[in-house]
Order: sequence, then structure tokens, then C-alpha cells
Amino acid sequence: MVMTGDPVLECRGLQKAYGKIEVLKGCDLKVFPGELVGLVGENGSGKTTLIRCVLGFTKPSGGSTDIEGRIGYCPQENILNHAYTVREHLKLAETIYAQHGSLDPGFLRDLVSRFRLEKYLDRSIGALSGGSRQKVLFLTSILHRPDLLLLDEPYEGFDWKMYLTFWDTIRHLCDASASVLLITHFVYDRDRFDRIYELRDGKTYVEEV
Repeated sequence: MVMTGDPVLECRGLQKAYGKIEVLKGCDLKVFPGELVGLVGENGSGKTTLIRCVLGFTKPSGGSTDIEGRIGYCPQENILNHAYTVREHLKLAETIYAQHGSLDPGFLRDLVSRFRLEKYLDRSIGALSGGSRQKVLFLTSILHRPDLLLLDEPYEGFDWKMYLTFWDTIRHLCDASASVLLITHFVYDRDRFDRIYELRDGKTYVEEV
């Protein structure tokens, strides 16, 4: 993809230390409109720390980050309330996004059907399989059609069909000019990405694909 316009996300010299332990030692990263960018690295390399710094959940020790537009975030850890039903969780997300005028109810109905969640709508989150909970987590991160989508190991527990459905959905979002940064410890399908950053020894190394 030809990079045009200003980056939706840009990190410059991002640093994070916990005491004497330097996790990020000066990370640079850019995501342009409509791009799918990967961030890869070994477990414990600092990928999630970098994203938490980007989102403002963790204060960096140095460097800067600029973000443009609405953000969607699918974290690695499951943050869903297990006492809620799927319908209640989606309704809560609908209510929040509708307050900001960024909700498309038709898109949500299509997502529920595409990810085969209709029969689970009145089932509690705690009663779902890990893969089904991951579907709900993913849907709540995209139903407002974010400009920038941050995904941390987003397809954990998906079967093959849902894995392909996930990628079809991502491509649809990118074709509509959304930007996606996908964080994982290794990449299955390199040709899906416009660019891949490797986080190694606290620094990012870019690779065009």
C-alpha cells in the first residue's frame, strides 16, 4: 500500500522503564490510513507495554505518541464481565458508542451473524468457551468502526472458519480507511500486512512485506 496523508498513529522514541529494568528503549512506529501493520516479538518483549503506553494506560518514561481519530482496542486479557450476557455486553457497548454518535446498529447485527453469536446472545459470558468470549471482545472493539484499531493477540481460541472471518472483517475495515495495528508473538500470514515491526531488545525494527 502507498502511504498517503499523515499517520493515524506515530510513536517517536517511546521509552518505558520499571526501576532499573528498561522494557522500551526508544521505539518508533507509524500506521497510516487504511494500513494493516503488525507488531511482533517474543513473549515478554514489551509489546503489550508499548500498546499500554500508546493508549495512556501506562505513562512512558520518554518519547511521544500522536493518535488521530476514534480508537478501538481489543486487549489480550479478557475484560468482559462474566455475569453479563452477550446481549447485555453488546447493549452496553452500543449505549456508550451511541452517546458519541458513532454507532451503526446494522453493522452490529451483521457482525453477530458473521461470527455466529446469535444463539449465545442470552448466555452469560462466564458460560461461553474461550473462543466465543474472544469473539465478543473483538466485536465490542470494532462495532463503532474505529479509525485506529489496536488488537493484542485478537484471534486466540478461534477455529479456522472464525480465523478467516476475522481476516475478512479486518480487510473490510481497512478498505473503509480504518487503520489496524495487530500485536502478536508471531505472524501466520505475512502477506496480509502492509508492514511489520519487530520489537527486539527494547527497540522496533521495521520490515516491509
